[in-house]
Amino acid sequence: MNEILGILNELKADELDKVIMRANILLEKKRKEEAEQALLEKERLRQEKIEQERKRQREIAELQRKLQELQSQKPDIPEPVEGNGFVMREPAASVQPKAATVPPVSTPTPAQSKPERMYCPHCGGPNPAGSQFCSNCGQRMNMPHSSATPTPAPSSAGLSQVRYADESMKKWEMRPGEQSVRGRHEIVLLQPNGGKFAYHMEVTNQRILFYRESAASKNAGMVARMGGGLVGSIIAEGVKAASGAGPKPWLEIPLAAVSRCGLQNKKEFFIVADQTYVLRNKNYDLFLPDMVANARG
Repeated sequence: MNEILGILNELKADELDKVIMRANILLEKKRKEEAEQALLEKERLRQEKIEQERKRQREIAELQRKLQELQSQKPDIPEPVEGNGFVMREPAASVQPKAATVPPVSTPTPAQSKPERMYCPHCGGPNPAGSQFCSNCGQRMNMPHSSATPTPAPSSAGLSQVRYADESMKKWEMRPGEQSVRGRHEIVLLQPNGGKFAYHMEVTNQRILFYRESAASKNAGMVARMGGGLVGSIIAEGVKAASGAGPKPWLEIPLAAVSRCGLQNKKEFFIVADQTYVLRNKNYDLFLPDMVANARG
């Protein structure tokens, strides 16, 4: 450093001006190079954002294509009509008037109509009509249940009986003096196993209410929402509208109809009414046994 200063001191004024001018030129060149590098980096980041947006648009287009495929398919959801089993009836049987004394030969009464398929009360698997054992899980099909078709309006005698919802019902109507103790929560119903359905459960001071929806339609809605943002929400709503998705009333168990309930193990809670219902425990053991005891007492 001292040698450089010595050389500069020996230079004449005009020579020193040339050195300073050369140094300024080199500095300016360095600044230009740094500015060009900054512009190149900014352009690279911009191109990455453009590519990410194109990828997102491709994913949205793929989700829209899957939505169109779902809309072209009709879900096969069995209607709960009798007890624990699920049967598919001819349309003519459902509109046959009960007051008819001698029905026409061409139009069978509900008692004469035969189900095309039966659904296992244990696993929900389809079986031919009249099957004694399930072809899927091997369990016996003819579980004891009431032969009378449940109606949507409870009578005074039915206030303490297990009842299945009518297909036309959109929600469970609250009774006089009834209040929700635990709002509707998604649960996993282990027994009887309804593998084709997703379940929700609500507890009031009078009843245990179950809702359910097709598991396939629920999964399709989740896939649609993966699109993110407003587009994913619109696709999810489209899936629900196309497949009739969404939790619908399925079963009500009055607290007075429960004979026993409690923890089966650390993770499972059981309810014994017309049959045994086992679900993943959601802290129902903290309040439901006392409510059942008070209702039965």
